Amino acid sequence: MPRVIIVDDHVENLYMLRMLFTAHGWQVDEARHGAEALHLAQKDPPQLIVSDLLMPVMDGYTLLGHCKSDDRLKSIPFVVYTATYTDASDEKLAMDMGADAFIVKPTEPDVFMNRISQVVSASKEIEPAPPKKSADEESTQVKQYNEALIRKLEQKTLQLEQANWELERDIAQRKKLETEREKLHAQLIQAQKMESIGRLAGGIAHDFNNLVGVILGYADAALDIVDASSPVHADLVEIRKAAQRSAAITHQLLAFARMQPIERKLINLNATIDDMLNMLRQLVGKNIQLEWLPGEDVHAVLVDPAHITRILTNFCANARDAINGAGKIIITTQMTNFPEVHHARYGDLQPGRYVRLAVSDTGTGMDADTLSHLFEPFFTTKAVGKGTGLGLATIYGIVKQNDGFIDVSSEPGKGTTFEVFFLPQDGK
Repeated sequence: MPRVIIVDDHVENLYMLRMLFTAHGWQVDEARHGAEALHLAQKDPPQLIVSDLLMPVMDGYTLLGHCKSDDRLKSIPFVVYTATYTDASDEKLAMDMGADAFIVKPTEPDVFMNRISQVVSASKEIEPAPPKKSADEESTQVKQYNEALIRKLEQKTLQLEQANWELERDIAQRKKLETEREKLHAQLIQAQKMESIGRLAGGIAHDFNNLVGVILGYADAALDIVDASSPVHADLVEIRKAAQRSAAITHQLLAFARMQPIERKLINLNATIDDMLNMLRQLVGKNIQLEWLPGEDVHAVLVDPAHITRILTNFCANARDAINGAGKIIITTQMTNFPEVHHARYGDLQPGRYVRLAVSDTGTGMDADTLSHLFEPFFTTKAVGKGTGLGLATIYGIVKQNDGFIDVSSEPGKGTTFEVFFLPQDGK
């Protein structure tokens, strides 16, 4: 099997060349620069070298010069494959230094391999020892090499100057905006994380403090000795499910703390909310009635399950604070259809079918001015020290991240309804 050394400082270029040569029966060695390639070639001379020109440590021209001055390497075909040095003078210099071919990137795979085949075939038919260069010839090549480097340096300098000039036109505004955005994003993530942890811990801390692992252990042990026909068996199954749900919530909190990327899954929204009801009831307290009205024929949705937990936790906690005593919170799901564009407070919903998740409360409600700022970062109706104003801003962001849509309606003294719409998926 013939062996080729491919030399390029870009990983994607090396990958493409490797796949191409391997598919044509070549053994491939890779190098990131000329010095690495020269070491590989001197250690075990290949049947072919394909090299880029512009590389760190040692460029392709220097590698070519070393190879053609080495008695063991000078007869090995050397192909230049470049996207930077593409002028006629660049090609002439490479050919004068002993290159067997000069190919400009990108080249179609079939064309490239045909050229390689020609070079390899020619090297097998005629292998004359290259004549020793005179001092004048070597001096001329050095001069050409230096001129090529200077020319490319000038081109790169002009490109950088042009790029800098374009950036300087709006750099002040962009820098300020980016700084504010990064600061706001960091504050948003951190504040919401701490708010979520604190809110959940306040509602269900005793569940986590009772050592979920011990509960699961005793539940499993009891299930092993209790007959499945016994009424107690069903109770033990429910205990184990509750403990497993608590363990899952703990895992979700750890995932939020590590800022893990979104993991969207196809879920049954009704079943997901069913599993959350006990936790939500603990969150809102005994004085508030939590009513769950699951809709029929509600299709599956593609969302991050942890985000559903976060959305409902936020809505229910806000509803609890708005009620501030005895009252009712109603969670509903249903399929809904908009035959035309639905103009809502926070954007337009395009025509089509959607899965609707709504949380309504009998709290104090909000006026129009409050509603107009509700999802803005740092806006809050709570007293100083009682809220960061980042909760609903984050909910708005994660709904959008899951390709959803959010809306809210409220009037003073008539409570509030939050609505989230997701695109339905095939199946239920």
